[in-house]
Amino acid sequence: MKNKMYKLFVVLVVGMLLLTACGGPAKTEEPAKTEAPAAAATEAPAAATDAPAGETRGVMRFTDGLAYGGKENLDPVDEARFFPVIAMIYDRLTEPAFDNMTPQPSLAESWETNDKGDMWTFYLRKDVKFHDGTPMTSADVAYSADHWKNSPTSILASTFKVVDSIETPDDYTIVFKLTAPVVTFDLTVMDYRARVVKKDAFPDVLKNGIGTGPFKLEKLDVGGMTVLLANDEYWGGKPGVAKAEIYGIADVEAQTNGMLSGQLDWQTVTAEQAARFEGNPDFKVTQSPGGNWSGFVMITNKPPFDNLALRQAMHLVVDRQEMIDLAMNGAASVSCDSPVSPSDPAVFQDCDSKPDIEAAKAKLVEAGYADGFTVDLFTAPVCQDLAALAEIYQQQAAKAGITVNIKTVSADGFWTEQWMKEPFLMTCWNERLADAALNEIYRGGGEWNESFWNVPAFDKLLDDARAEKDPAKRNEFYLAAQKMLHEDGGTIIPYYQNLIRVQKSCIDGISPLANIWIDWDPITKPADCK
Repeated sequence: MKNKMYKLFVVLVVGMLLLTACGGPAKTEEPAKTEAPAAAATEAPAAATDAPAGETRGVMRFTDGLAYGGKENLDPVDEARFFPVIAMIYDRLTEPAFDNMTPQPSLAESWETNDKGDMWTFYLRKDVKFHDGTPMTSADVAYSADHWKNSPTSILASTFKVVDSIETPDDYTIVFKLTAPVVTFDLTVMDYRARVVKKDAFPDVLKNGIGTGPFKLEKLDVGGMTVLLANDEYWGGKPGVAKAEIYGIADVEAQTNGMLSGQLDWQTVTAEQAARFEGNPDFKVTQSPGGNWSGFVMITNKPPFDNLALRQAMHLVVDRQEMIDLAMNGAASVSCDSPVSPSDPAVFQDCDSKPDIEAAKAKLVEAGYADGFTVDLFTAPVCQDLAALAEIYQQQAAKAGITVNIKTVSADGFWTEQWMKEPFLMTCWNERLADAALNEIYRGGGEWNESFWNVPAFDKLLDDARAEKDPAKRNEFYLAAQKMLHEDGGTIIPYYQNLIRVQKSCIDGISPLANIWIDWDPITKPADCK
């Protein structure tokens, strides 16, 4: 096994997004764009296959929730990326340390930057081969980086706009020249979507899935069963399981039943679902702090929420702890309207979880709504906690004279017909570190800036942070930016969801502290683990 642990970002939490009755989830990397799964499985998987003859390693079986309605594909930067598979077949230049999220070597064994931070040189491993036996070189990385930046469907295009040019002095050196300093560019290329493919891979890679990762694609069936085989020639060492089967199952009840029947090996669950496994010796349930979040979005560049006092009133009515208790059965921690992962030292946490109803009423008067304010809140069953969260907010806001009319719409059109269009609506995201979260979701003009927050002083704080070499000073810029969002912004983020996982007792190596990264190196499943 390699010394640096291979971190796999798992979005099987996406499977929880599509609750149709109770709401559900664990978000995707950006809001999970959801369409009705035409061929989405609603039953537990059929009898699972066994490990190959003579193989002591078992077969790992889990689910994907088909957040993109069965349109998932193998382009790592496409909106509808099939991420559970992508994370297993492709690698990235750097990967996060398991304990502190700092960049560690992956395809790049080392790197350096100039004093200004606007030129980064990465030195690649020389022992990496693609699944077809082709050696990986800097030409492949350059091709992939160009795809991240320039593909018309790339969700990383805005992130990599800062790349001015890419040079490949030799087969194992790649140089990124930037338009502005980014002293954490090694974090930028650590993005879980910034995966490396072969030069000129598209469009064939969408079918063959050839990468450098620990697993090789044997069969792609998004709405059925996708099969991956262990890449025993993997540069990081042989995987601890012989094969992986990923079932496309949109229905969370079917996922849970698949676990209870022994046909699935592990999955992320809600606190309510976890109770069904407690006391069962065949399963182990773990819970740890997480950074996924759901919230409320006010579009800030048009009436009525271009009115700062009104936005502040909407924030002041929130009882964050009550939302945690009622919507999450206590399985969450307070967020101060910050999208930044609580595992990041730069997270802003200086707020009161209790509401201030009198202050909210005063802000309504200041905003011109002395007689009260009425608004429609649009939501859909795209994330597991949204239904409960909407009702709780409705009750809390009423105490200040704010009438919230809940408009529940279909999941299959929410992200295209309501999101970023209706003045007040719900949202859900997966966890991100400060630079990614603040730039992707709130920088002026950003593609995913759902609240249309456009404040030059805020953007300058982000630019100053990217150029600041001292980590403590850099965090001060990020904290100031989050404080601005908490006091003036258009997003209400009441809590971070805990990660609750259930797995078969005979599987070892899945750490309960692994929030959204799963390290496959220590994971073992014996062939006789049923």
